[in-house]
Amino acid sequence: MAQATIGISAAQVTASAGTAEFRLGTVGGYDSPTLGYQEFVYGRASGAVTAAGYGVVELTGFDFALATLTNTAPGSSGYGTRFGAAQAVLADNEYGWFQIYGKGSVRTLASAAKGTRLNSTATGGALDDDGTAGSEAITGLVILTATAGAAATNTDAMFSYPSVAETL
Repeated sequence: MAQATIGISAAQVTASAGTAEFRLGTVGGYDSPTLGYQEFVYGRASGAVTAAGYGVVELTGFDFALATLTNTAPGSSGYGTRFGAAQAVLADNEYGWFQIYGKGSVRTLASAAKGTRLNSTATGGALDDDGTAGSEAITGLVILTATAGAAATNTDAMFSYPSVAETL
């Protein structure tokens, strides 16, 4: 287990004009009374992150952007790149926490099945289990409840240091 700063507020946001509250890349741990132990990495939004739970990919040096087919592809961030879920709405260049371990929530498209391989999609911040050719698998992340309905939604998930994997 990585060394963690305990007692962080995962929903904390620092404005882009402000000074980062922690060193970028700091791992923060929180022992939630209902969700158990969770870990988050402190980083900066590269572009707007429109809601908590949206999937993000680390572009460079702890700059995180909404995960899409484009920025998870080889030649962009690609294989092995850290994946997480935003814990708050972040404007471009704001600082915040991104979940990387423990029980939490991640955005999925409609009808994603419980316990299946998830992959990046063309919808920024949302994952699916559809296996679309050209998408990238996201390993170390599984949803705990199947999603239903016609719209994207946040669903319970288990994070185990997720990362971008092979192109499908």
